[in-house]
Order: sequence, then C-alpha cells, then structure tokens
Amino acid sequence: MEAIQTDPRIEKAVRLLLEDSSRTLADLASGCTLSISRLSHLFKAKTGRTVGDFRRNCRFRAATQMLATTDMSIKQIAYALGYHHTSSFVRAFELHVGVSPSGYRDYGIRGHSAEVPADKDQKTPSTVD
Repeated sequence: MEAIQTDPRIEKAVRLLLEDSSRTLADLASGCTLSISRLSHLFKAKTGRTVGDFRRNCRFRAATQMLATTDMSIKQIAYALGYHHTSSFVRAFELHVGVSPSGYRDYGIRGHSAEVPADKDQKTPSTVD
C-alpha cells in the first residue's frame, strides 16, 4: 500500500479552514495560490473529501464547541460561523448533528457534550493525516 504524499498547499487549506471555517472557496484558493478548480481537485484527491464537506465539518465542530463552552446566543454563533440567517444555521445544524443547537446546548450543559459526535454520520472527526 502506497502512502499518500502530502501537499503543502492542501495542508495550508486545511489549516486555514480549521482557523476560520467561514472562508469562501475563492478566499481559500487565493490563500493557497491555486485556482478554485485546482484546489477542489487536489483537496479531494489528497483528503478523500470535498472542500465543502470538510468546511461543513469544521463549522459544526466549532459550533458544538461554542454551544458547549460559551454563553453566546445561537444567533451569535450562527453569524460567527458565517451564516447570514439563524434559521439556515439551525436547519443545517440539525441535519448535520442530528439535534437542534439548543438541544445540543442543553445536552452539553449536563456535562455530556463529548458523547455527541460532531457529525452524526461520523463517530470521530477526521483531518488530513
């Protein structure tokens, strides 16, 4: 089995998304000195995931962290993650995590936030190796 070679541009894209998941694809491509299409192709080839999928996972990991550890309102969290409408954030969160943001926060307040996965389809968060 051949090891996948890392690409510093893709590693940078991952770092940039982990720092700020609200970055646009155009900003990300520019920051990695790649075209949008080349970034998309390389990212999928190196990570096995699309940029959009990785970005969503970063957003919801950040959201679950904020819900469990801060007193920020759901609206503030939505805006901090780049959503322009709280309702869009709530729908996406419920779809991705499997529970509403307020339900997640209530669950986290009871001290069990680590037991709720950041992605309902994924038991552990994955990053680029």
